[in-house]
Amino acid sequence: MSNPEPTTWTLHLAARRPGRAIVALIIIFLTLFAVAFFTQGWNLGGKILILGLAVLLLLSSIAEFMFPVTYTLDAEGAHARLPGSHRVLAWNRVRRVYLRPDGIKLSPLAARGWIESYRGVLLRTPSRDEVLEQVRAWLDAAGVSPEIEEDR
Repeated sequence: MSNPEPTTWTLHLAARRPGRAIVALIIIFLTLFAVAFFTQGWNLGGKILILGLAVLLLLSSIAEFMFPVTYTLDAEGAHARLPGSHRVLAWNRVRRVYLRPDGIKLSPLAARGWIESYRGVLLRTPSRDEVLEQVRAWLDAAGVSPEIEEDR
C-alpha cells in the first residue's frame, strides 16, 4: 500500500487573537515585576536567575499560543513543532482519535483518563475535515484502525 503525500501547515494562534496575546504578555510582565519586587534583598545573580526561570516557565506554559506551531503528517507520524518543543506520535502507536472543534487529538492511550491531556499530539487546524481525511489515509497506510469519536 502506498503512503499518502506528506502534509504541512503552520498555525499561529496569537496572530489570530492579538488582544489575548497582549493580555498574556501584560500578565507576564506584571508577574516579573512582582518577582523583582519580592526579591529586592537578593544578590544580582540570584535575582537574574529567578527572573529568567520565571520567564521560561511562563512562556513555556503558553508557548503553543504565543509561537507559530508547524504541523506535519508524514510516514514517520504526526508532528507538532514549535520553538523548544517537538511532539511526534508514530501512526502505529495511535489508539484513539478525538475530534475537537479546534482540531484533532491523536492519542496513544487505549482509554480516557486524567493523563490524556499530557499524551499524544493535538493537530489544531481551521479545516478539520481535510486533515481528518489525511489522518485516516496515514492510519490506513500504517494498518491501524483506532477508535474515532467526537470529544466531549
